Amino acid sequence: MINQKTSVGDIVKSHFQTIKIFDDHQIDFCCGGKQSLLEACAEKSIDPNMVITQLKEAIKIPVCVPKFDEMPVSELIQYIKEKHHSYVREQVPIISKFLNKIEQVHGAKHSEIAVVNAHFKESVQNLIQHMGQEETELFPLIENLVKIKNGESVANSSFEIDAKESISSLLNDHENEGARFKEISRLTHSYHPPEGACTTFRAAYENLFAFEKDLYRHIHLENNILFPKAIHLELDVKKNI
Repeated sequence: MINQKTSVGDIVKSHFQTIKIFDDHQIDFCCGGKQSLLEACAEKSIDPNMVITQLKEAIKIPVCVPKFDEMPVSELIQYIKEKHHSYVREQVPIISKFLNKIEQVHGAKHSEIAVVNAHFKESVQNLIQHMGQEETELFPLIENLVKIKNGESVANSSFEIDAKESISSLLNDHENEGARFKEISRLTHSYHPPEGACTTFRAAYENLFAFEKDLYRHIHLENNILFPKAIHLELDVKKNI
């Protein structure tokens, strides 16, 4: 049952198709997922009852989307790597090429492009480092916790478990990149190119918008599903050491 007190993250976790409604209203369901629907709507000066009606209608529409909250942790990790980490690595050179080109050609007339490009470059640098930390440190740790929980591996008193500490750092990264893309959205007028913009200009903004949408879904899966499950696993394993 969705009501004004339901957290935005819980709504998306249970009904992934509601993302479109939150996208339409520019409501943050990933980094701001702990907010209640009432709080999120108040920030945007939106009637929460109207949004609830729209959410309920969206839920009625059948969609072919994995039930992420029911996925085994190892399967969810694999999905994140194959779907979202790969997407970032594929799109970075494409978007960078577009932004560099329009800054070179149109930067004198549109000074915001240089700022957007600088933000994107910094975001890319941070995201690549962030994903590397997940893939080489956190994800293997979580998968080891799963094995211990299932009796496929053994933990002892000297076993170092620090998933919560690692997650805290990664959550901070998510907050920073979420805020950065909100600023990019503001600078680009919600990714609307100026009137008469060339094909490259439009492509740059379209790809940036798609990148932002994928990033928010990526962050949602980690913040609201994977990370809480990992912390719960860690607590369970600690009890049995």
